[in-house]
Amino acid sequence: MMQGFYMLALQRARRQRRIALAACILALACAFFAARAYFAPSAVAANAPLEPYVAYDAGGTLAVSRGGETVLYTEIDTRSLPQADREALGAGVVLPDAEALAKLLEDYSS
Repeated sequence: MMQGFYMLALQRARRQRRIALAACILALACAFFAARAYFAPSAVAANAPLEPYVAYDAGGTLAVSRGGETVLYTEIDTRSLPQADREALGAGVVLPDAEALAKLLEDYSS
């Protein structure tokens, strides 16, 4: 009879050690990922200047690029714009931020 209680006590102690080990591993994993997130460099440096938008004429329609890659093709027909605007778009209109881009798109679409 005592042997049965002893075996139960051993099983319980083993189970508690396994739970404690699992809790320690979980805590170490959480600490690792928290440290990794804390010390990781930000995706965009706070002081790094952003690439400006450039609006240009793409075969008769207005297109917008950023960093040399076209990010937006519009259905705005550049042939219907005034001559000065067409010439400016031919050379590329540099827009410093999204707000200036939105204003330009609004002006040209109306």
